[in-house]
Amino acid sequence: MHAIRGQFIKDMQAAGLSNATQQRYVKNVDLFFKAVWCSPEEVTEGMVQDFIIHVRDRDMARETFRGYHYALKCFFLNTMHRDWALLKKTEFAHPPSSVCGSP
Repeated sequence: MHAIRGQFIKDMQAAGLSNATQQRYVKNVDLFFKAVWCSPEEVTEGMVQDFIIHVRDRDMARETFRGYHYALKCFFLNTMHRDWALLKKTEFAHPPSSVCGSP
């Protein structure tokens, strides 16, 4: 996972994300993996969808939810190269301003 984490950080740097955003994304992705208990290669689109629904159902602030969503989107689309429809959906009125989907 250390090599993948390093690549994730490089991908975020290349996308121009701030250090604070990078730290938040790494934390959110770490929390996802603590919840699913498997390696990045074993994660399925359904697992990500279930996690996003679980986060949404916790009645948290919209920005907190978006932070999780964008972190997972950045990680799985750009670092893991997963071509999942779930991560390509545009559920917000304003399009993302960077490659990783950060607002």
